[in-house]
Amino acid sequence: MKLKFFLLSAVFITSIGLPIAVQAAPLVSIGDSVDVFFNGSSSLEWQSNVFSDESDAVDDFKLTLSPGFEVNVGRGLSNVDLSIITRYDIVRFDEVTDLDNELFHIKAVGSYAGSRLSVNGLVSYDESQSNGADGNDNQKGKLSASETTAANLNGEYTLSPKFSFGAGVNYNHREYAEGSSADRDTYTIPLDIFYELTPKVDLSIGYTYTSTEVSSTVSGASEVSGYDKEQHFVNVGARGDLLPKLNGSFKIGFNTMDSDDPSTRDGNGPEGRSDRDSDSSLGLDASFTYLATAKVNTQLSLNRNFDVAGQGESTEATRVDLSANYSINTQYTATANLGYTLREYVDTGREDDNYRTGVSLSYVPNQYWRFSTGYNYTENSSSDAGQSYEAHVINVSASLRY
Repeated sequence: MKLKFFLLSAVFITSIGLPIAVQAAPLVSIGDSVDVFFNGSSSLEWQSNVFSDESDAVDDFKLTLSPGFEVNVGRGLSNVDLSIITRYDIVRFDEVTDLDNELFHIKAVGSYAGSRLSVNGLVSYDESQSNGADGNDNQKGKLSASETTAANLNGEYTLSPKFSFGAGVNYNHREYAEGSSADRDTYTIPLDIFYELTPKVDLSIGYTYTSTEVSSTVSGASEVSGYDKEQHFVNVGARGDLLPKLNGSFKIGFNTMDSDDPSTRDGNGPEGRSDRDSDSSLGLDASFTYLATAKVNTQLSLNRNFDVAGQGESTEATRVDLSANYSINTQYTATANLGYTLREYVDTGREDDNYRTGVSLSYVPNQYWRFSTGYNYTENSSSDAGQSYEAHVINVSASLRY
């Protein structure tokens, strides 16, 4: 039976590295500043609803083997750091074998820190296969296969002891394998001025411009045209040690969205089309960490922004994620998480409430190995018929960095 093979494979992948776990890291050193590591992992999941389908839930086991390498440049250098990380996911299902896949990932992350200027950048390419568990890409009865290319460059320059200026250029291109999902190109330009209120807290005023080009899609026998949209986010905020045990950052302000296409992408309204209105609302981007005790810390992230759904619909998403970590001892850590997303479809009136919760336990016996197991529950409640669902996932995983 295939299930026996899956379980034996997970055990085998977990154990093959044990004899070498006591050796010194990294795997290879080149010169005085380059280190090469092996980054590998294996995971076994049971999914109760592979396709996030309300009426016909399909459950299955999913095995993922992920060999990879990491190259770090910068050891011994005071102000330059560069990492190149690559991974190859081999995905196998026990029953729905037509979903078996191989997914490639690679990214280069670099940073520079000078006396007045700091810069960080990223270039990445990712292949993914998703059931849209957060409601964004979900299509009934199928998984969405996509390729994402991203490039980010952000910097901050100290103008004076009290003032600094931040700017960046971020690009993201997502391309789907099927024509029913909308490809999109997104450019984001953030601009911020920071004022040092205290040695530990900075205030900020900022503006973010976002341009998104959404491609045409095929729905049945008809083609739905693409469109361009622009967003403007004017905000104020703060960052740093906001309270004795609370650190983080937030931006809050006014968010507007305008589209160059006066019609929606659905088939409603006169002659099969209806008006796509401009929209505006409260914008929010926040992330906080609270150190409750030496063993317990919590993280809270809040986000409210305009987005694009899988079929190209304009949406407004409000997202809240809360997690807590408890360090039982130096080797064991327990984690619990809660999440909620309200996704409002701007032009069609559809609303999705997405709820997420989970618990996990990780074991780190040494600097090389990490083992974990967990359970996650997702529920999507949609105003559109057939788009609500529930899903349970149980997983075990092992990772090795050597």
